[in-house]
Amino acid sequence: MDSKNYREILGHFATGVTVIIAEIAGSIHGMTANSFTSVSLDPPLILFAVDHQARMRRAISQNRALTISILKDTQKSLSQLFAQPNPASDPFEGLHLQRAQNGIPYLADALAFLAVRIAEVYSQGDHDLVICRVEELKVLSHDGPLLFFRGRYYAVDGAPP
Repeated sequence: MDSKNYREILGHFATGVTVIIAEIAGSIHGMTANSFTSVSLDPPLILFAVDHQARMRRAISQNRALTISILKDTQKSLSQLFAQPNPASDPFEGLHLQRAQNGIPYLADALAFLAVRIAEVYSQGDHDLVICRVEELKVLSHDGPLLFFRGRYYAVDGAPP
């Protein structure tokens, strides 16, 4: 199978955009992810995927607590910032962060956040599938979500159709 064609076809599925945050020994790590989904309502479980080459993979292996910030339509620059493999400076500098009950920061200006604890990690292909139990969650804004579709960002006004 041609991986370029595979990626192009799957890019036709619109997704939301999140920033996943972990903290190890006082150092905060963040990663953009659009491979995020709900797995179960009871118990409340979510899943996301982490590339084996990502710096976040090491952070996840060393800390079971994470936060997931769901980005709103005005946060394209944050998505791009946390998608960089090696940012030139501290990507958290100047951002409005708050700490969840699990002690991990989240983006306080996001659309919503979840505080989670890793339940299972499965290595599949070139990614790890990370299943987490949701421990805390909150809507932070009623703006529209940031969407990713066919390699580009889109905004939705957030109003019901």
